[in-house]
Amino acid sequence: MGRDLSVDRKRNLTLVVTHQCNFDCRYCLQKHEDVYMPRETAVKAIDMLVDGLSKIKENPRAQISFYGGEPLLARTEIEYLVTYAREKFSKIKDLKYGFEITTNGLLLDQEFIDFAKKNRILLALSYDGVAQDEVRIKRGGNPTREIVDKKLDMLLKTFPETIIMMTIHPDYASTISESVKYFHAKGVRAVSLVPAHGNRVTWNDDSFAVLSSELEKVKNLYIRWNEGENYFRFIPFENKIRNYIREKDADNAMCHFGCHKLMVDADGKYYPCNHFIGMDGYSIGSVTEGTDEKKIASLESKRVEAKDCEGCVLRPRCRHTCACANHGHTGDMSQVSALQCEYEQLTIRLADDAAAVLLAGENPTFIRRMYKE
Repeated sequence: MGRDLSVDRKRNLTLVVTHQCNFDCRYCLQKHEDVYMPRETAVKAIDMLVDGLSKIKENPRAQISFYGGEPLLARTEIEYLVTYAREKFSKIKDLKYGFEITTNGLLLDQEFIDFAKKNRILLALSYDGVAQDEVRIKRGGNPTREIVDKKLDMLLKTFPETIIMMTIHPDYASTISESVKYFHAKGVRAVSLVPAHGNRVTWNDDSFAVLSSELEKVKNLYIRWNEGENYFRFIPFENKIRNYIREKDADNAMCHFGCHKLMVDADGKYYPCNHFIGMDGYSIGSVTEGTDEKKIASLESKRVEAKDCEGCVLRPRCRHTCACANHGHTGDMSQVSALQCEYEQLTIRLADDAAAVLLAGENPTFIRRMYKE
């Protein structure tokens, strides 16, 4: 016990500032309880991060993310903690740092957006596009699209690179390309997407076929919107292309299980990633005791490659050993679901199709982005 958040943590810290949420999304697996992180817990976690950073001799970097529930329900605490962390960071020579919040947007206002700009906070918006009112409703059942749409317009004026985080419910897979076109028309230049998983949704052959068809349409849009000096980032494709070009293993590049992005729950317990927060048997320490290296090693030992994946040529490009994705789909960190396997194959194929066209043409902005270190 007791090792600091040093190099092997990559100086990334996530604070679960509340479990509460003002939305009731149809696919959400969280328990929305009236639980908030005490200030002293958050301060201890930041102090441990700073202690680890102070021991790095060159190129120190740090990021603190605020997570929920809906993190802006703890807005006052976030503002205090950002100010506190910046004061601590100012004492570390040459430190590059930033903050990150993914919000459902309901509580955003210009005052907080200005605070975010001043304090290096990256704001991402969870927004499911034209399916928003079907799957992302307020507590009590009221729709949210109209108000979130206004918040997006407000965000884009200050942060034109705002990332949209879409989650796709299988019943509304048919809305994907329409949503992406809608966002693009509003000036959005970056969209991420993940299929919903867990016991509140059911994917079948028909819904996956719709997903596949819709992503084919997105591929064509992606090619068109990245021609010449234009640019549009569809994150599922971009990750596959960039990792391949840079010869990065997809799991090492994307999976933060216990090693790269330490999660601190509201009660001060550490977890290896957000999926496992609050689950029995997955705590890997606390702000009072430090990290439990034996527990981390034990959990890592259970995260092994499935035998079905061993001979697959796509292994280096596939997130087949992502513990949270596997556990979320199958309940086992090392068991890949059929959905995840098919989705990985699909995104790799479509990303390669798009890259073949864009890298072969005169598309300097796209090429610079893909090869930029």
